[in-house]
Amino acid sequence: MNALRLIVLAVAALAAVFAAVFVRGAMQPAPAPAPVVAEQAAEPEVAQVLVAARDMSPSSRVTGADFRWADWPVEAVMPAFVTRDMRPGAMDEMSGAVTRAAFVEGEPILPGKLVQPGEAGFMAAVIDPGMRAVAVPISAESGAGGFILPNDRVDVLVTTSARDMGYISELLVENVRVLAIDQTYVDDGESVVLGSTATLELTPGQTRSVALGVAEGDIVLALRSVADRDGGPRLSEGETSEDPGPRREVRIIRYGAEQRVALGGTP
Repeated sequence: MNALRLIVLAVAALAAVFAAVFVRGAMQPAPAPAPVVAEQAAEPEVAQVLVAARDMSPSSRVTGADFRWADWPVEAVMPAFVTRDMRPGAMDEMSGAVTRAAFVEGEPILPGKLVQPGEAGFMAAVIDPGMRAVAVPISAESGAGGFILPNDRVDVLVTTSARDMGYISELLVENVRVLAIDQTYVDDGESVVLGSTATLELTPGQTRSVALGVAEGDIVLALRSVADRDGGPRLSEGETSEDPGPRREVRIIRYGAEQRVALGGTP
């Protein structure tokens, strides 16, 4: 065998080896890329904040069911918010309060928008818009023996003495809500309340009729049935809240002489 043939055979063998290596490498699967580890963002820190569980209008009396705890980002918690860490019993503590302003569902509860019984401004928050609170003197006899409680409905009468006629009882207003007896605002439903003053919720026109009645004689409150509370307060028949009625007078006796003095009204 000559040298040329040997060289050709050597080149062919090397080519075959390279081809085999190439084919083997091409048939092997490509190595999987290294997994990329994504860094997860840390969960934001939250606090439990007391919020309104429903929409509430001004002058609404609230209970614990009107509140709920909600998660709130710590960085968004304002100092005025009520948090569960600081006041875990806030729901029970605020039960019985009255709203000074409206709340919408999910709104954080601000204590300044609520007023508790006995605090300054409580009575003004209890009164319905457009109404007035008027205190009238009562006794155990004129207040249904102490069985008239806050939130009851009553009729207001005045008893006066009339010349040669003995006494006259006149109905002033009907279906009036009792706001308080003395300093008792909330009825516990278990005991009677004896007091010397009843605070009534009246329309502006009714306040004048009741004020005149207090000046004329003795006020008596007649307790109404729970089944007879429909509608708002009413003046006596023939009168309206805009027109409190005819002029009323008070008798003044000085040294045996009688004098009648008109208390406002239409002359």
